[in-house]
Amino acid sequence: MKKKLLIAISLLLIGISVWIFYNKTENTKGVQPGFQAGSNTISYGLLDDDGKVMNNGSTLEPINNKLEYTFSLSNFIEVEREYAVMVLRNFEQTPFTVKGKPYSVYTFKAKPNKSIEFDLSVATNDRTKEIDYLIFKKPNYLIDKLDISKMDTLQEVLPMRFMVKSKGEETKAAADLIPDDMVKEGPNDTIFVSKQKEELIILPAAKSGEHVFISVGNIGEKEENYHIIALNQWQQVSLGNDQVVGHVAVNPGERKVFQFELPKVKDESNFQVIALPKPYEVSESDYESTDVSGSIRTAIKP
Repeated sequence: MKKKLLIAISLLLIGISVWIFYNKTENTKGVQPGFQAGSNTISYGLLDDDGKVMNNGSTLEPINNKLEYTFSLSNFIEVEREYAVMVLRNFEQTPFTVKGKPYSVYTFKAKPNKSIEFDLSVATNDRTKEIDYLIFKKPNYLIDKLDISKMDTLQEVLPMRFMVKSKGEETKAAADLIPDDMVKEGPNDTIFVSKQKEELIILPAAKSGEHVFISVGNIGEKEENYHIIALNQWQQVSLGNDQVVGHVAVNPGERKVFQFELPKVKDESNFQVIALPKPYEVSESDYESTDVSGSIRTAIKP
C-alpha cells in the first residue's frame, strides 16, 4: 500500500513539474495587461533586453543608430491568423531586419492562443524623430464584394508609435496635400476611399489606374492634423507628384477631398490609406497621438 502511495505521489509531483514547465515555456499572457489565452484578443508590443514592455507613445533611444527590440504578438483568438508588420521612419516606409534578414514588410503566421516573438532592428539617423510600427491582419486576404463584417475587421490597423531621442537635426516637414474640394455637410469619416466625392460609399474593388477620391475628415470638436500615406499591397506609394507623405489639417465638421489615381497593378492587390494623427507629437499620456486610422480596404484589379 505504501509503495503504491509513493508511486502515486511521485506521478503527481511529475505532473505538477510538467505543468509548471509548460506554463513557463508557453506564453499564455500577452504583453498588455488583461490579455491572455482564450480572451479573444490580440496583444502586441516591443520588449527590451530585460523583457520590459516599451509603452506605446514613449521615447526610444537608439544605440549605434539602431533600435533593436523584440517584437511580440499574442494571437489570443481561436484560429490561426496571418499578420504583416511594416515600419515607418518619419512616416516613410523604411527597411528593417528580422533575425538578421532585411524586409520592407514582414509576414508571419500566429497559431490560435499562441504568442510569437522575433528580434526586429531598425536603423535611425540624426533626423529620425518618430518611428511607427504598423501591424495588418490577414494581409493577403482580398475582399472584392461588400462584406461589412469582414471589411470592418480588416480595416483596423494595429499601431505602435514612438518618439525617438535624436541629436535634434531639423526634420523635413511633410508638404500639405491640396484638396480638390471641401465638404461641410453630410456623412464624415477620418479616412475614406470612394468613387464619389460627395458621398461616402464603400468601394470594395476598383480597376488598376482608376480615379477615386480620398476623404480626410474631422468628426471631433477641434482642429486635427494628420500625416497621410497610401499603401498598395503594404508598399508605400506616391500620393501624387512623387509625394509619399502628405499633411492635412482639418477643422471640426470638415471633410477634405482629394482625387487620386490608383496604382497600376499586374496582380490583384490590397489598397489602403492610413491617417496618423498628431505627427511628431506622440505621447504616452495622449492616446489619440498613438493611434492610426485606416480606410476600408479596396481590392485593385488589373
